[in-house]
Amino acid sequence: MSFAEVDAIDELFSASHGLRQHSSVSSLVLHLKTSPVDATSDTLLRELFAIRALNPHFIESLLVLTFLPMLHGAVRRVARQQPALSTEDITQQALSFLLQYLASNELQARQTHFAFAISRAVKRKMFEWAQRETKGNGIVPHSDAALLDNLAEEDPFERHLLLRHFLNRCVTKRLITNFELNLLIQFKLDGGSLEPELESNGNSTNALRQKLKRLLKKLRQLARER
Repeated sequence: MSFAEVDAIDELFSASHGLRQHSSVSSLVLHLKTSPVDATSDTLLRELFAIRALNPHFIESLLVLTFLPMLHGAVRRVARQQPALSTEDITQQALSFLLQYLASNELQARQTHFAFAISRAVKRKMFEWAQRETKGNGIVPHSDAALLDNLAEEDPFERHLLLRHFLNRCVTKRLITNFELNLLIQFKLDGGSLEPELESNGNSTNALRQKLKRLLKKLRQLARER
C-alpha cells in the first residue's frame, strides 16, 4: 500500500473514534473477524456504514473481507446440501447476496446487531436460491427441514448473540427477573457453583436448583412461542 493510500485511509477514519484506534486496515478487519459480537463491534460497523458514502468501493471491499469467513462457511454448507450446484455458482451468489444486503434499506434502518443480521440474511437468501435452482433444473432438492436445520447451524458468535438478545428481551418484558437471569448465567453459561449471595435471604442450594429447573422450563416454553 502506497503512502498516499495510507494517508487517504487515515483521513477517512479520522472522524470516527472507533476506527481511528486501528493503525491499519488489516488490524481493523482482524478485530472485526475475531472479536465477540457486542457493542464494540456494533460501533465499528456503524461507523463504517456512516462513512461509506465518502468512499463506497473501499468500504464495501473492507466489509466483504470482514464477512469472508461467514461466506466461506455458508458456501460449504450449501454445496454439501446441494452437490449438483457448482461451487463457483454458489460463491458468486453468496457474494451477490452480501452486497445486496449491505446496500439494502433494511440494513440501513438497523441500529444494532449488524453482524448477526447480515449473516442470517445472506444465509437465508443462499438456501432459498439453492432450493429454486435445484427445482428449476429438475433435481430433487433436499427437504425444507434439512435446509432449515442447516440455516440454524449458527456460528458461535450467532448463538451467543441470539441467546443474549432473547434473554434481554425476557428481562425487559418482565417475563423473568434479573435474579433469575443471574442464576441462569452462573449455572448454564459460566458453569460455576452457587455464589454465597445467591444463597442469602433464606434460599437454600436445593431451592435454587429447583428454581433453576422451573426457569429453564419457562424459557423453553417462551422460545417455542417465539
